[in-house]
Amino acid sequence: MTLKLNLGSYLEQHNITAYRLVKEVEGRVAPNTVYALARRPAQRIDLTTVGVLMKALEQLTGKKVEFAEMLEDKPSPLAHLQVADEAPVYDPSKAKKFQYSGRAVSIEGGPTVEQIIAEGRGRQLP
Repeated sequence: MTLKLNLGSYLEQHNITAYRLVKEVEGRVAPNTVYALARRPAQRIDLTTVGVLMKALEQLTGKKVEFAEMLEDKPSPLAHLQVADEAPVYDPSKAKKFQYSGRAVSIEGGPTVEQIIAEGRGRQLP
């Protein structure tokens, strides 16, 4: 679960433009901060800034603004990677065991490293 401050959706729901909010908080919050928050959800923000924005929104809407109204709950982008509760448990009794067969293994020759590289480059070595 990821909580983000989504000022843009709050402004849309209450028919308030970012410009109007900028004018309301003029001198207390930088215009670029307001526009950035209105454009995309913020993951980190100064609480003083949130307080100033909430007071300004209360003046614009005439209603008390709850902090939770501006929060957006998004599932974590890594949620699908989390291990399920029914994850398989390692059972050593089912593990394959190495057993020596006693037979000699013959290793056959293959191409040399130079031949493999030359083939990869599209050339033939003599």
